[in-house]
Amino acid sequence: MRDPRFQDILKRLPSAQLSRRDFVKRTAVVGLSIPTVGALLAACEDDDVDDEDAEPEPDDTEPVDEPDDDDEVEEPVDDEDDDEPVDEPDDDEVDDTEAPAETGGFINWSATTGDSGIANPILNGRLAWVEWWTFNRLFRYDDEGGILHDLAEDFEISDDGLTWTFHLNEALWHDGEEFDADDVLFTFETVVAEGTDTGFGSRLRVAGEQVEWNAPDERTVEIITPESFGPFLFALSEIPIIPEHVLADSADINTDDFNTNPVGTGPYMWSEREPDQWLRLERFDDYFGGQPAAEGITIFYVSDVEAASASLDSGEVDYMFAPPELQPRYLDDPDVRVLQYTYFTPITLSFNHRHPILQDYDVRRAIAHAIDRDSLRETVTVGLGLEAENQYAQTAPVLDDFNDYDNVNYSEVYPYDPDEARAILDEIGFEEGDDGIRERDGERMSFTLLTYAGFDEYQNAQQIIQSMLAEVGIEVELDVLEYTTLQGMWGDPDDDPMGRAMEVQEWPHPFEMDPDVYGELHSSNFPPNGDNYMYFEDEEVDRLIDEGRAIAELEDRIPSYHELDQRRLETLPCLPLYCAVDARLLHNRVQSTNEENPLDDTPSMRWWERAFIEYLYKPEE
Repeated sequence: MRDPRFQDILKRLPSAQLSRRDFVKRTAVVGLSIPTVGALLAACEDDDVDDEDAEPEPDDTEPVDEPDDDDEVEEPVDDEDDDEPVDEPDDDEVDDTEAPAETGGFINWSATTGDSGIANPILNGRLAWVEWWTFNRLFRYDDEGGILHDLAEDFEISDDGLTWTFHLNEALWHDGEEFDADDVLFTFETVVAEGTDTGFGSRLRVAGEQVEWNAPDERTVEIITPESFGPFLFALSEIPIIPEHVLADSADINTDDFNTNPVGTGPYMWSEREPDQWLRLERFDDYFGGQPAAEGITIFYVSDVEAASASLDSGEVDYMFAPPELQPRYLDDPDVRVLQYTYFTPITLSFNHRHPILQDYDVRRAIAHAIDRDSLRETVTVGLGLEAENQYAQTAPVLDDFNDYDNVNYSEVYPYDPDEARAILDEIGFEEGDDGIRERDGERMSFTLLTYAGFDEYQNAQQIIQSMLAEVGIEVELDVLEYTTLQGMWGDPDDDPMGRAMEVQEWPHPFEMDPDVYGELHSSNFPPNGDNYMYFEDEEVDRLIDEGRAIAELEDRIPSYHELDQRRLETLPCLPLYCAVDARLLHNRVQSTNEENPLDDTPSMRWWERAFIEYLYKPEE
């Protein structure tokens, strides 16, 4: 099944309605490579051979008179059918630029984070849009932290808080097989198996021990924890469920063909893919949560937000992510909704704590004093960003309560003061060399600063930080990598810290609705079995994380996380730079089918992961 607009481009080329040059320009704007474009052109040029409805080439020995398009052609009639014959239109005569009303059409989306080619939702480097639209979890959460049932229709907790019983929904896998408890157990066993390239293992550990699980029957799963554990339900909700019947005999889960041909239970199923170019998902009509409104979703991989913006303007796509620098362009556009939200954790300058120089707190402290965070924020966010003085964004639902506003303020402890930065570096023995770069015992103060490709915001921050640190004698070399490449470095325990000394990104990255940072900040979670890929280690931080996650009631955990906020200020695992006000741009062609969830409301960061179940593409009149 093809996206109507994609097909429209193809259809108009052979009939001279679209020139080859315009065809190349229009396909380039949605991110197709030159080889792919060439293949499409060749397909169009060979259309008279491949398409059964096309006019055949006349045979040299037996010329055949073919009727003109305007001539009437009598359709064959079935002699056994007394009904009047019906002229069925050829495929080329059908205007598929407007999908049937009952299907809701395709929604096209531009993605700038690259194609990892990993569609298994439990593996590192997984494709987020496949993870959320093709698979399900036991539970999900709404924007305010409320529980939404998914593959589990209900659950119970024992009086001692140790046994969790989950009652499962009836659901089908995309290949027609029934989902049951064995799939859940198989998923858990795969996540904790040695050799599985996943960061989800910590989600199934409580108090340093692996939880136990069993299935009393095919619609029930029991999980026993060694002690009461507050964030366990949310931790469990992060793990997508994979099919036992497909993967049980896999020789290597990390390289299985499933990665490029997945089978899930979600609202949309894997359809077609052109690596590094586009991915198409089609509606799963037997989805247990109800038939999705849209017929499908097509993700086009583009190089950056400018290419994505061009796709939106030209009509090839309906939806895209917009960093702050792009949003003003669309604020007054009557055809595009700018759906803004604040990222729930600050954008940070993250330090690799295996780096021999950055292990020194005084070095990190000097770097903090050398950076004018107010100026940086105003510049890279075009005035839209918010100050970041705590571990969570002040606008983050639920998480805001865990910021200690009375005792934690980075601007007060690490104010912009280049002279103080120089004094600190002088005191610990780093002196300026002839070229202005500081050295100590032949050790040059030179760092790599990485970020990922896709939009200008982080890259602009890189350049500003490079300039500011140069003022105090610190050399910074910049590098911009594809997101999937950087993901691979994060999960590699042998990654060289000299090549990844600092990063501009969102680390540590906690749960959106739970303050737990065990996976990314606890010293027991270094790669490959955890997401503490900056290798931070502090006994007091570990203690506070363990203490906070052992308390059942969310509000009772606040004192532990306030102390954690203070300890992070004192140890500087990373420097908060600002809170990003990001946005999703959605063309008015996309309409909501849920009157209680209008698109004009400000969404959460992850609204899109569920939204297109209720949204449809509505072609313009």
